[in-house]
Amino acid sequence: MGEDLIRKVTSATGLPQDLIDEELLRLLRQAGVDSSRLTLEELRTILAEYVQDVLVAAKESTDQTP
Repeated sequence: MGEDLIRKVTSATGLPQDLIDEELLRLLRQAGVDSSRLTLEELRTILAEYVQDVLVAAKESTDQTP
């Protein structure tokens, strides 16, 4: 199920599939999740944390501009 789920998500983004695959696999490795056994709930959790990190970094970046 996991690899099929990854394919569906990467194709649904409309972004370059190679880049999204690499980033998603990096996030999975970081979380210690086996891509072949990935569940929808695990993917949701990992992506929610990723989005949170991106938003915090963006806020910090805008707070530092004069």
